[in-house]
Order: sequence, then structure tokens, then C-alpha cells
Amino acid sequence: MIVSIIVPTYNRAHAILPCLNAIAVALSKAAHIESEIIVVNNASTDDTTIVVQSWAASNTVPLHLLFEPRQGLSYARNCGLRAAKGDLLVFTDDDCCMHPDYILQLLKYDANDAGPVLRGGCVVLGDPTDLPLTIKTRPAITRWSKKLNSARHENLGDTLLGCNMSMRKTVANLIGLFDELLGAGTGIPGAEDIDYVYRAYLAGVTIEFVPDMLVYHFHGRRQISDGTKLFQNYSMGGGALFAKYMFIAPSLCRPLYWDLKGLIRELRSGSNTFMPTMNFSYKNKFWWYLVGIKRYLLICLRWAK
Repeated sequence: MIVSIIVPTYNRAHAILPCLNAIAVALSKAAHIESEIIVVNNASTDDTTIVVQSWAASNTVPLHLLFEPRQGLSYARNCGLRAAKGDLLVFTDDDCCMHPDYILQLLKYDANDAGPVLRGGCVVLGDPTDLPLTIKTRPAITRWSKKLNSARHENLGDTLLGCNMSMRKTVANLIGLFDELLGAGTGIPGAEDIDYVYRAYLAGVTIEFVPDMLVYHFHGRRQISDGTKLFQNYSMGGGALFAKYMFIAPSLCRPLYWDLKGLIRELRSGSNTFMPTMNFSYKNKFWWYLVGIKRYLLICLRWAK
């Protein structure tokens, strides 16, 4: 068994060392397995390469530093995915720190899998002064699958986060690479992880959330304007996914219908009923949905030429 941990990074030389140190601690508690860390430098302009190389020289965990010149989180994740030698793959972000027991919990769940699983866990604030954003918590193990017709009843976009996502290499081969039209650093700066969940669902893979695979997220967003920008990006990504799946898998687009009902209630009330603390309403959400739909279709047209 080889575990590959893939960490895309962009201009976070100041933050990546805690991420790598936490991974090393988690791997040390599962010393019976082979492992590798794959850091993908996504065209950083800071000292990322020097910092990572220095860390690798002073630690025993095998680390491979790759360079991906095309700017975009999906490009970086795909670069790491292609290079990974592991049977078991883990994706995390450069501003995240694994809980020391993360790998032990991952191996426990993996050993009991009876079929293909895309798995993730809790993402909590690493710094309590950051805004309560880009976090994910549930009290119990939760599963979604095509067999359960989960998309008809729940928003699959609210299941896992890309900074805490794992799967067998065989599952990754089944799902394929991340959509390089989506993700931070592209014209549609979000939803590449949700798209991966959608494609896993359509491929018959079980989506599973487990509360004891824990990651601490040090995202650094502390101003309301940061939260507003984040929700703009999320909504733009959501619009892109509606454009992508509306005709090939319309059940995945039911959140658009649920949000439309929210918009109607908001218009009737005359007040922000979606996210007033972040100055982001259902009206804002639908505007950025439209932006995402338009951008995705235009990008697809350019790629088709």
C-alpha cells in the first residue's frame, strides 16, 4: 500500500511549512505504509520552490516537487494526479493542516470499503479569528449515491471539499481528471471539487463524509468583502455546473430550483434572506449564476474551435 498526498500550491511559501509538517506527523503514525508527498508548484512567483526543497532535504518523508506552468487549481491537481504512484490518493490544500490521526482514520475506512468510494471529512477553522467560511462539518457518517437517488433530495455540492478528499487510484481512473475549465486561477474560480463529486456520483461511486478525518483550514479571510468575493466565486462555479449538466444530468441541477424558491421568498420579503452577514443575497447569487453560465459556455466554444 502506497499513500500519495497531493498538495497544489500557489504563492504560499509563507504558509506551506505547517501543511507539510502536519502531513509528516500524520504519516509517522502510520509508519507501516509507504507514502509520498507530491507538491505541485502552480507557477508561483515567490520562494515556494526554495522553501519546499529545504523542507524535503531535512525530512525523511519522500517528497516530489513538480512545476505546473498553467495557472489553475485543476491543472495543478491533475499534474499531481498523473504523477502519483500511490494506491490511495489524498488531496489537500497548502493552507490546511491534517489532524495527526488523519491517515490512520483514512486507512481504517479504506480497509472496510466494499466498492468504489470518494471520501472526505471535516474541515474546521484553524484560526478562530477567520470568518466561518470554507468549512464542512457533520456529526455522523453520511453517504450519497446514484443508487439512493441522492441528487433528487440533496445538494451534492454540499457534501465534500476539495481540501479534504481521498480515493483509491482505481476510483480516480474511473472518474478521470479534474475539469480544467474550473477552479481557482481560471475564469471560473470555483466548483472544480463539486464537479468531481458530480462525476463520481454519475459513475456509480459512493460519496462518503466521515467526521473523524479532520483538516484545519487557515484560509485567512477576515473581512466581509472577502466573504462576499468567495460567495461570488462559488455562485459563478455553480452557474458553470448548471450549464454543464442541465441537459446531460438534470437531477444535479435541482439546487437551481431550490434557490429559485428562495429568490421568490426574498423578493416578497424585500430583504436579504440568503447570507445577510456576508452582504450576499439570492439576487446576488442568481446574478453570479448567470455570469458562470455565460463564461462556461463561451470557454467551451473557444475550446471547441
